Amino acid sequence: MILEKVCKMNLSKNNDSIKSEVYTEDKTIQEMFLKMTGRLNRLRYFKRVIVVALVSLVVSFPILMIFIDDLGNITPLGNIVNAIINLATFIPLYCLDVRRLHDLDKDETLAKISLGLGVVGTIMGMNNEDLSSISAVEMIIYGIGSVIGLYILLAPGTKGENKYGPDPLG
Repeated sequence: MILEKVCKMNLSKNNDSIKSEVYTEDKTIQEMFLKMTGRLNRLRYFKRVIVVALVSLVVSFPILMIFIDDLGNITPLGNIVNAIINLATFIPLYCLDVRRLHDLDKDETLAKISLGLGVVGTIMGMNNEDLSSISAVEMIIYGIGSVIGLYILLAPGTKGENKYGPDPLG
């Protein structure tokens, strides 16, 4: 009886140390898109960002079609609905950015900056009727956000284990 308990304790200790050294795949939708711990390599990050973008497009397109006036412009209510959909996509995108930055051995500061730029850009864009009405400030915001996004996507991750977890590439 005592031997069984000791074996189980040692086995669980060994399993815990193995888990900390080996990357474990995300299994659920919540783990894939809403988890903010651990690391995410470039390919997984890219695939998941594409999924978020496609879901946003599939959800927003039919809804926005309802809010187009006779001249083909999106109505003010349509702009609000579009902003809400955009803001909802920022949650999984922020979580993905954090995990990708962890792979680069960085904290979430750039993800917070990217999120802030996205929120400000979305709010400022609510008044735009078309692409020609984007202001210079919005262009700068989108430009900075794009540079941050490209860095997060393209920078190679830390080889081996870092303070955020094991290497997602094994």
